[in-house]
Amino acid sequence: MSLVSYGVYEETSLLAAGLGAFGLGSVLIWPFLRSYRKVIAVQSLGAAAFAIYFALLGAPTASAVCVVSIAQLLAAAWFRDRGLVVGFYAATLVLLALIAAAPWHGAPSALVLAGSLAGSMARLQQSTVRMKAMFLIGAPFSLAHNLLVGASYGLGVDAVSIVGNALSLLVLSRQIDWKPRLSGVGSSDVIVGRSAGTLPAF
Repeated sequence: MSLVSYGVYEETSLLAAGLGAFGLGSVLIWPFLRSYRKVIAVQSLGAAAFAIYFALLGAPTASAVCVVSIAQLLAAAWFRDRGLVVGFYAATLVLLALIAAAPWHGAPSALVLAGSLAGSMARLQQSTVRMKAMFLIGAPFSLAHNLLVGASYGLGVDAVSIVGNALSLLVLSRQIDWKPRLSGVGSSDVIVGRSAGTLPAF
Protein backbone atom coordinates (compact mmCIF):
# COMPACT_ATOMS: atom_id res chain seq x y z
CA MET A 1 0.00 0.00 0.00
CA SER A 2 1.46 3.38 -1.02
CA LEU A 3 1.83 6.25 1.42
CA VAL A 4 -0.90 8.19 -0.41
CA SER A 5 -3.40 5.33 -0.35
CA TYR A 6 -2.52 4.59 3.27
CA GLY A 7 -3.18 8.24 4.16
CA VAL A 8 -6.56 8.16 2.42
CA TYR A 9 -7.40 4.92 4.24
CA GLU A 10 -6.47 6.45 7.59
CA GLU A 11 -8.57 9.57 6.89
CA THR A 12 -11.52 7.42 5.85
CA SER A 13 -11.16 5.28 8.97
CA LEU A 14 -11.09 8.34 11.20
CA LEU A 15 -14.12 9.81 9.44
CA ALA A 16 -16.02 6.53 9.75
CA ALA A 17 -15.11 6.27 13.45
CA GLY A 18 -16.25 9.83 14.06
CA LEU A 19 -19.56 9.30 12.28
CA GLY A 20 -20.13 5.98 14.05
CA ALA A 21 -19.45 7.56 17.43
CA PHE A 22 -21.82 10.42 16.62
CA GLY A 23 -24.55 7.98 15.54
CA LEU A 24 -24.13 5.85 18.65
CA GLY A 25 -24.15 8.96 20.82
CA SER A 26 -27.45 10.08 19.30
CA VAL A 27 -29.00 6.70 20.16
CA LEU A 28 -27.86 7.10 23.76
CA ILE A 29 -29.04 10.72 24.03
CA TRP A 30 -32.47 10.89 22.37
CA PRO A 31 -34.45 8.90 25.01
CA PHE A 32 -33.65 11.67 27.52
CA LEU A 33 -35.05 14.46 25.34
CA ARG A 34 -38.53 15.76 26.17
CA SER A 35 -39.25 17.68 22.97
CA TYR A 36 -40.73 15.59 20.14
CA ARG A 37 -39.08 17.83 17.54
CA LYS A 38 -35.69 17.43 19.22
CA VAL A 39 -36.09 13.66 19.34
CA ILE A 40 -36.89 13.49 15.62
CA ALA A 41 -33.98 15.85 14.84
CA VAL A 42 -31.46 13.84 16.89
CA GLN A 43 -32.66 10.51 15.53
CA SER A 44 -32.50 11.83 11.96
CA LEU A 45 -28.99 13.24 12.42
CA GLY A 46 -27.86 9.93 13.93
CA ALA A 47 -29.34 7.98 11.03
CA ALA A 48 -27.65 10.34 8.55
CA ALA A 49 -24.31 9.78 10.29
CA PHE A 50 -24.78 6.02 10.08
CA ALA A 51 -25.77 6.28 6.41
CA ILE A 52 -22.35 7.76 5.61
CA TYR A 53 -20.65 5.41 8.09
CA PHE A 54 -22.01 2.31 6.36
CA ALA A 55 -21.23 3.74 2.92
CA LEU A 56 -17.60 4.18 3.99
CA LEU A 57 -17.54 0.58 5.22
CA GLY A 58 -18.75 -0.65 1.83
CA ALA A 59 -22.26 -1.58 3.00
CA PRO A 60 -24.54 0.31 0.57
CA THR A 61 -27.74 -1.52 1.53
CA ALA A 62 -27.30 -0.59 5.18
CA SER A 63 -26.60 2.98 4.11
CA ALA A 64 -29.84 3.04 2.12
CA VAL A 65 -31.75 1.63 5.11
CA CYS A 66 -30.55 4.57 7.21
CA VAL A 67 -31.82 7.03 4.60
CA VAL A 68 -35.15 5.20 4.50
CA SER A 69 -35.40 5.34 8.30
CA ILE A 70 -34.97 9.14 8.15
CA ALA A 71 -37.82 9.38 5.65
CA GLN A 72 -39.99 7.17 7.87
CA LEU A 73 -39.24 9.27 10.96
CA LEU A 74 -40.16 12.48 9.16
CA ALA A 75 -43.31 10.93 7.68
CA ALA A 76 -44.47 9.75 11.11
CA ALA A 77 -43.88 13.28 12.46
CA TRP A 78 -45.61 15.13 9.62
CA PHE A 79 -48.48 12.88 8.52
CA ARG A 80 -51.53 12.83 10.75
CA ASP A 81 -53.45 10.20 8.80
CA ARG A 82 -52.40 6.65 9.70
CA GLY A 83 -53.33 5.38 6.24
CA LEU A 84 -50.83 7.82 4.69
CA VAL A 85 -48.13 6.69 7.09
CA VAL A 86 -48.71 3.00 6.33
CA GLY A 87 -48.76 3.68 2.59
CA PHE A 88 -45.56 5.71 2.79
CA TYR A 89 -43.80 2.98 4.78
CA ALA A 90 -44.86 0.39 2.20
CA ALA A 91 -43.51 2.59 -0.60
CA THR A 92 -40.16 3.06 1.17
CA LEU A 93 -39.78 -0.70 1.65
CA VAL A 94 -40.44 -1.34 -2.05
CA LEU A 95 -37.92 1.37 -2.93
CA LEU A 96 -35.38 -0.13 -0.56
CA ALA A 97 -35.81 -3.59 -2.09
CA LEU A 98 -35.20 -2.14 -5.56
CA ILE A 99 -32.12 -0.24 -4.37
CA ALA A 100 -30.72 -3.33 -2.66
CA ALA A 101 -31.34 -5.56 -5.69
CA ALA A 102 -29.02 -3.56 -7.93
CA PRO A 103 -25.76 -3.83 -5.92
CA TRP A 104 -26.78 -7.09 -4.21
CA HIS A 105 -24.13 -8.16 -1.69
CA GLY A 106 -25.55 -11.52 -0.68
CA ALA A 107 -25.99 -12.21 3.03
CA PRO A 108 -25.34 -8.62 4.22
CA SER A 109 -28.02 -7.24 1.92
CA ALA A 110 -30.50 -9.96 2.91
CA LEU A 111 -29.88 -9.38 6.62
CA VAL A 112 -30.32 -5.63 6.26
CA LEU A 113 -33.60 -6.04 4.37
CA ALA A 114 -34.95 -8.43 7.02
CA GLY A 115 -33.94 -6.08 9.83
CA SER A 116 -35.40 -3.08 8.02
CA LEU A 117 -38.71 -4.87 7.53
CA ALA A 118 -38.91 -5.69 11.25
CA GLY A 119 -37.95 -2.11 12.18
CA SER A 120 -40.56 -0.64 9.85
CA MET A 121 -43.23 -2.93 11.26
CA ALA A 122 -42.15 -1.90 14.77
CA ARG A 123 -42.59 1.81 13.99
CA LEU A 124 -46.12 1.17 12.73
CA GLN A 125 -47.28 -0.51 15.94
CA GLN A 126 -49.73 1.34 18.19
CA SER A 127 -48.87 -0.93 21.10
CA THR A 128 -45.64 -0.33 23.02
CA VAL A 129 -45.25 -4.04 23.72
CA ARG A 130 -45.64 -5.06 20.08
CA MET A 131 -43.33 -2.26 18.94
CA LYS A 132 -40.51 -3.28 21.27
CA ALA A 133 -41.05 -6.96 20.48
CA MET A 134 -40.68 -6.24 16.75
CA PHE A 135 -37.47 -4.31 17.39
CA LEU A 136 -36.15 -7.33 19.29
CA ILE A 137 -37.14 -9.64 16.44
CA GLY A 138 -35.17 -7.47 14.01
CA ALA A 139 -32.12 -7.13 16.28
CA PRO A 140 -30.44 -10.47 15.39
CA PHE A 141 -30.51 -9.58 11.68
CA SER A 142 -28.86 -6.23 12.36
CA LEU A 143 -26.37 -7.86 14.71
CA ALA A 144 -25.37 -10.49 12.14
CA HIS A 145 -25.02 -7.86 9.41
CA ASN A 146 -22.81 -5.61 11.54
CA LEU A 147 -20.60 -8.56 12.46
CA LEU A 148 -20.19 -9.44 8.78
CA VAL A 149 -19.24 -5.92 7.67
CA GLY A 150 -17.21 -5.05 10.78
CA ALA A 151 -19.45 -2.21 11.91
CA SER A 152 -18.35 -1.87 15.52
CA TYR A 153 -20.47 1.21 16.22
CA GLY A 154 -23.44 -0.55 14.65
CA LEU A 155 -22.87 -3.37 17.14
CA GLY A 156 -22.98 -0.77 19.91
CA VAL A 157 -26.40 0.36 18.71
CA ASP A 158 -27.53 -3.27 18.57
CA ALA A 159 -26.44 -3.79 22.18
CA VAL A 160 -28.28 -0.66 23.35
CA SER A 161 -31.40 -1.66 21.40
CA ILE A 162 -31.48 -5.26 22.66
CA VAL A 163 -30.85 -4.39 26.31
CA GLY A 164 -33.16 -1.37 26.31
CA ASN A 165 -36.09 -3.06 24.58
CA ALA A 166 -35.72 -6.28 26.59
CA LEU A 167 -35.73 -4.37 29.90
CA SER A 168 -38.69 -2.26 28.78
CA LEU A 169 -40.66 -5.37 27.85
CA LEU A 170 -39.86 -6.89 31.23
CA VAL A 171 -41.11 -3.78 33.05
CA LEU A 172 -44.23 -3.54 30.87
CA SER A 173 -45.06 -7.22 31.39
CA ARG A 174 -44.93 -6.78 35.16
CA GLN A 175 -47.13 -3.67 35.02
CA ILE A 176 -49.68 -5.44 32.84
CA ASP A 177 -49.72 -8.37 35.29
CA TRP A 178 -50.66 -6.31 38.34
CA LYS A 179 -52.44 -3.20 37.04
CA PRO A 180 -55.61 -4.96 35.84
CA ARG A 181 -56.03 -6.66 39.23
CA LEU A 182 -55.77 -3.34 41.07
CA SER A 183 -57.91 -1.17 38.84
CA GLY A 184 -60.03 -3.56 36.80
CA VAL A 185 -58.57 -2.22 33.55
CA GLY A 186 -57.99 -4.70 30.71
CA SER A 187 -54.40 -5.48 29.74
CA SER A 188 -54.90 -4.04 26.24
CA ASP A 189 -55.90 -0.71 27.79
CA VAL A 190 -52.68 -0.64 29.78
CA ILE A 191 -50.64 -1.27 26.64
CA VAL A 192 -52.38 1.36 24.52
CA GLY A 193 -52.29 3.90 27.32
CA ARG A 194 -48.52 3.57 27.67
CA SER A 195 -47.85 3.64 23.94
CA ALA A 196 -49.17 7.13 23.31
CA GLY A 197 -45.93 8.93 24.09
CA THR A 198 -43.49 6.31 22.88
CA LEU A 199 -41.00 7.09 20.14
CA PRO A 200 -39.13 4.34 18.28
CA ALA A 201 -35.38 4.13 17.82
CA PHE A 202 -34.02 4.25 14.29
